[in-house]
Amino acid sequence: MSGTPPSEWHGGLPLPPNFRKLSFAERRTLLLELASGAGVEEAQFDDDLLGLGRSDVADSLVESAIGYLPVPFGVASGFIIDGHPVSVPMAVEEPSVIAAATYAARLVAGEGGFTTWATPPEMVAHVYLEGARPDGASAVLAGRTEIEHCLEPLLESMRARGGGLRAIGADSIAELALLRVSVTIDVQDAMGANLLNTAAESIAPLLEKLTGGTAIMKILTNEASGRRAGASLAIPVERLRRGALSGDESARRIVLASDIARFDSSRAVTHNKGVMNGISALALATGNDTRGIEAAVHRYASRDGVYRGVTRYEVSGGVLRGRIEIPLPMATTGGSVGFQAATAFALELLGHPDGPTLSRIAAAVGLGQNFAALFALVTDGIQKGHMRLHAARLALQAGAAGDEIREVGRRIAEGGRFTRDEAVRILSQLHERQGAGE
Repeated sequence: MSGTPPSEWHGGLPLPPNFRKLSFAERRTLLLELASGAGVEEAQFDDDLLGLGRSDVADSLVESAIGYLPVPFGVASGFIIDGHPVSVPMAVEEPSVIAAATYAARLVAGEGGFTTWATPPEMVAHVYLEGARPDGASAVLAGRTEIEHCLEPLLESMRARGGGLRAIGADSIAELALLRVSVTIDVQDAMGANLLNTAAESIAPLLEKLTGGTAIMKILTNEASGRRAGASLAIPVERLRRGALSGDESARRIVLASDIARFDSSRAVTHNKGVMNGISALALATGNDTRGIEAAVHRYASRDGVYRGVTRYEVSGGVLRGRIEIPLPMATTGGSVGFQAATAFALELLGHPDGPTLSRIAAAVGLGQNFAALFALVTDGIQKGHMRLHAARLALQAGAAGDEIREVGRRIAEGGRFTRDEAVRILSQLHERQGAGE
């Protein structure tokens, strides 16, 4: 087997088998002792390496907690969504995401903003049965009343809030000789994972009795195709003039770019990643399940057997129109949503929306993010903006602080040499001039 031989590696820090059973403070102390040999100072360990925060919150959220990994938390302002001004909280490490969302928001706001919609917040749990009788599927449907009765205690409070059981289905997976039973539940403002999984486990014994099969798995699906949200925008093409490009030409190129993502799967991957830049940042800021949401969207993008872009654009009557509709199982209660102070503040900033409304906001953010990216790609290119923002990182790496960061970043961008050495040189010049002035 050819290839580059692996570099010599001696493994990571040796942790004791009972590490997870130690208290939060004991884990931190042990790690500091182990890390001190690598030159990590205690102050850096607390402030930079693992962050600060309430140990009881971290300990209740994850196993073997040792701290926090801080992610920049910002706000994309200027959105108008269904006639309402919205400031969108976003947690993300990529420099251009919030800048692009804000740019798109303000451009679209000038034409009335985004229009959004959402389907009912229905999620599905599956029970997979092995060895079911040939009439297993019809037996499940015939036993619906029994299944409903079994679920009644579990769904009582959800039903009181307007949610509850919506459908029961059964179909076979012939290749594996399995019967799959589906339970659809309106989960209202929750993501619903715990409820769905509990529901699946609760009815499994009854399903075994009804079908003669053995329950192999009881689990929700993150597909979430029945929990969709969408958004649309409309911008007169004259607003899209950029340099030597007319508005008509910019609009034509945006439509073509979206069509490329429909027919070229390799482009669709990056196209959809751009959509998720904004949606995932909003999900993380509000404590939602970013991985579940991303999985649902990417599955939906390939629902016809070919992976495609999830946005569409067209020009009609001198207006560029964009549209998105995707699964967005966003929650405003339960799980980790609002559990930490930052996520609670994010929901406060949004005006405490319900689950479907948060999904609609996410759809508008995803469409806006995509529009900003396509507009840049087909006109000036994206690197000009990316590198300008990257310059600030270089300034930080060179040791700039406070107002120096923006000044050094500005000079790097003007000079066009985006290297750490250039940042160090500019910062040294700045310090020399400041010293001479003093």
